[in-house]
Amino acid sequence: MGITLSMNCPSCGGAVSVDEGARMASCPYCSLLLSIEGDQGVSRIMLKNKLDRSKAEGVARGWMSGGLKARDLKSKAEITECYPIYVPFWKLHGRAVGWVCGYKEKKDDKGHTHREYMERMVLKEFDWNGAACDVGDIGVEHLSNLDGEALLHDEGSIPTFEVTTSPSDASAQGISGIRRAAISSASVQHETFVNMHVFPKGLTLLYYPIWVIRYRYMGRMYFLTIDGITSKVLSGRAPGDTLLRSIAMTAGMFIGGFGSAMGLRWLFATSGDMATLGLVIIGGCLVIAGVSYAFFRHGSEVTTGSVRGGFNLGAMLNRDASVKVSAPLQTAMVRRR
Repeated sequence: MGITLSMNCPSCGGAVSVDEGARMASCPYCSLLLSIEGDQGVSRIMLKNKLDRSKAEGVARGWMSGGLKARDLKSKAEITECYPIYVPFWKLHGRAVGWVCGYKEKKDDKGHTHREYMERMVLKEFDWNGAACDVGDIGVEHLSNLDGEALLHDEGSIPTFEVTTSPSDASAQGISGIRRAAISSASVQHETFVNMHVFPKGLTLLYYPIWVIRYRYMGRMYFLTIDGITSKVLSGRAPGDTLLRSIAMTAGMFIGGFGSAMGLRWLFATSGDMATLGLVIIGGCLVIAGVSYAFFRHGSEVTTGSVRGGFNLGAMLNRDASVKVSAPLQTAMVRRR
């Protein structure tokens, strides 16, 4: 599913839905064949909001009851504000064409490492998006969803943030983001040569509906934002659970100490596969201990999305939703031994 634009037939006045990028359409009522021509420059599209206040508050209550948040947050949180706002995002559709050469390392049955050389051609289309304004503390810099029912944007008809970035800057950032994503999609472990070109096909200013909810808990104010189309929580800030922080610190210290001791024992007391297993155990225990310490230190607040501060597991995993594949990957690969 992609973005669809609703318009009226110039002959009978019936509603016609046109897919984004389409050049021809047919009226389902009078069968008139329509030729679609866009205006020059940047197109502006407003996506239709599919949530109301009661549904948004229901999504917020559900979010409050999950994760590492305070256990009584859902019952004691007082929602003080709940309203929709349209946030402008730049959307760049482009095609990446090029080659990525390199190699990956593999081990044979004897444990010897050798290189497997490869060349991969990439021919793929992407959709990049990024906020066209200063999003402040709402923590929504990119969109993971670009689908929806679109309407022609009427300036001043909806509450929105002011656009603060230029089309040229947005296009440059989009081309750079698409190029990085195209190179990464080639899945070449060690790159030795890259020749990748990006051909932009269209830049759109997309006004996306986002619900902003502010609530009070134990005398402090927090917030979250909800996607007005998919009903998913995009970002938020919530109080952490004190008991879980204490348990995480205790468990992290125990697992880190005991697991590392056992791993060291296997590492120095044995050889071969058992020694490798010892290294894996040590590494895993250190990772668990590090995550536990991070939650203990920053877990007084739990954050979601691109919100700064607090404990944010998604940010630790470094997820990037700025580029989305819009067409199946077509690759040609040549391996050399």
